[in-house]
Amino acid sequence: MFGGLFLFAGTCGYFILKELIPTKMAPNSVFSRASGIILKSTQVQDRFGQPLKVYGRDHGGHREGRRNFIEHTDYTDPEDGSKRCRVRFNLEGKFGNAFVFCEVSDNLPKGEDFVYLMVQDKRNGHVITLVDNRSRLLTQRMAGGSAEGREVFANLLGGGKK
Repeated sequence: MFGGLFLFAGTCGYFILKELIPTKMAPNSVFSRASGIILKSTQVQDRFGQPLKVYGRDHGGHREGRRNFIEHTDYTDPEDGSKRCRVRFNLEGKFGNAFVFCEVSDNLPKGEDFVYLMVQDKRNGHVITLVDNRSRLLTQRMAGGSAEGREVFANLLGGGKK
C-alpha cells in the first residue's frame, strides 16, 4: 500500500513540475520568445503601427476578458521524428490586427529557435515572414545528417570551396 501511495505521489509530483517549469517547447515559452522578436521587428511596426500588443485566443465579443490561453499543437514530425510545437496567437496595432504563426523543433541547434515565424494580416491575408528555416531542415534531412552529405549540399548550393 505504501509503495502504491509513493508511486502515485511521485507521478503527481512529476506532472506538477512538468507544468510549472517551462521548457523550450512549452507554448508559453514559445509565445514569449516569438513576441520579443515580433515587437522588435521594424517591418511589423511599420505595417501595424505602435503600440503593438500580443495576446492569446480571442473569444470574440465586445469585451476583452482573459486572453492568455495560447493555442498550440504538439506533434512529432513524421519525416524526421523531431518533436514540434506549433503556436498561434494574435497581434494588434494602431493600423490593424494579425495572426502570428510559429513553430519550434527540438532538432534545431541552440540559438535558432524557430522553424518559422510569420505574421498574417487579418484584413488582406498579406504574410510577413520573419524567420523561415524549413528549407534548411529539409536539406539537413536530405543530406542524411552525415558530414559528406552536408558537404555535397554545400557545394551544390554554392557554399562550398572552389
